[in-house]
Amino acid sequence: MELLGYMATAVILGVGAIFLVSGELSFISGFSKSGRYILAFFLSFGVLGLSVKTVALFLLQNNPVLDRAVILGREIADNKPAQNVAARGLVYDNRGRHWRTLPPLSVQDNPLMVQLGQRLFFDRRLSRNQTVSCASCHDISKGGDDARSVSVGVDGLHGNRNAPSVINAAYMKKLFWDGRAKSLEDQAGGPLTNPVEMAIANKEKVVEIVQADANYRDLYQQVFGTNNLEFDSIARAIAAFERTLISNDAPYDRFVRGDKNALNMQQMKGMMLFDQLGCRNCHMDPLFSVAGIDQKSPYRPFPLFKGSPYVSKHKLEEDKGRNKKGVWRVPSLRNVEHTAPYFHNGSVDTLEEAVRVMATAQLGLKIEDKKEDGLTVLYEKDGPVLLARRKSLNEDEISQIVSFLKSLSGTPLNISNPWSRKIEAASAM
Repeated sequence: MELLGYMATAVILGVGAIFLVSGELSFISGFSKSGRYILAFFLSFGVLGLSVKTVALFLLQNNPVLDRAVILGREIADNKPAQNVAARGLVYDNRGRHWRTLPPLSVQDNPLMVQLGQRLFFDRRLSRNQTVSCASCHDISKGGDDARSVSVGVDGLHGNRNAPSVINAAYMKKLFWDGRAKSLEDQAGGPLTNPVEMAIANKEKVVEIVQADANYRDLYQQVFGTNNLEFDSIARAIAAFERTLISNDAPYDRFVRGDKNALNMQQMKGMMLFDQLGCRNCHMDPLFSVAGIDQKSPYRPFPLFKGSPYVSKHKLEEDKGRNKKGVWRVPSLRNVEHTAPYFHNGSVDTLEEAVRVMATAQLGLKIEDKKEDGLTVLYEKDGPVLLARRKSLNEDEISQIVSFLKSLSGTPLNISNPWSRKIEAASAM
């Protein structure tokens, strides 16, 4: 009701101002009565625009009345009663922030381009000593990475960062740990000429290797309508294949779509903690990363709480990330169970330890065997709201969060290596 009062007052004052101003202007200008109304009509557009901006700014403020109205509106739109979330005896207030599942990704690429990209993705000839392919660092049958702290390129050379997963990368707006690639096309071409990865001398040499294969020339002609191979087109084909590597049918997705038995009690408790602690602010569903949302910055400073003992233990500050300022692109937690080791330097081997790192370094919590936290009482018009002010996280709660994170793992992708028969034949010789 308070909100309606604010709105009614604003409308009355706005209408009055319009007619006062238009009346004065029409008097000075000698307008007739009908002219006065016409002038008022046009002035109203300007006032309406200003009002919309004012209301938008007002909504951005921490106003409990408006906040409650927005939540109610969302739940009415979803045809759901305004109430707390309840499941199997568990109740918590998620403030109207409904969980979301990944939408289908519409792939518009030519199937032949995807086929070309798949062959290129698995082709070891696209490295200087013919021992490394894209698939070497991005094992699709597992989590889309290589299970190493840092990847190994040609001649056993090591990179300085952990390989991100290629699965669901099509949803991301920024790629690589520092977000320097704006698209899959930008990402796909980089490792081919990187001196510690595939180490081809230059882009022209990559084109020469692909051009020498008759099957590549034939596919390229069918896809691009020319025999004039280009490096950018090769990267486009690899990106087209990577865009098909989608995993969006995890137990979490089934639960959100209505399967109440898709998550067990431990996972649901972890899901609630994930929301309550604020993990969801950066690892936002449905991708569980803000790097897949246009309206959000894909970057976050890490670590925020430099006094965390886990920061020094795992040497997380030695690499300063984006622009040497300790800023990183937020990774997706999809399939995170299968992408160990964790963080940019691959220094953390288990999900349990990764949760400890994030709880202390990003949320400022302590890890201790404490069952209860102090409560803050916030009084609103309809009565008090109890808010838990967390200061610590115990091992049971860490296990619950880990259980929830494991529910984000989809069915492993069954992608064949088109070169496997040739590789087996060569090994048998």
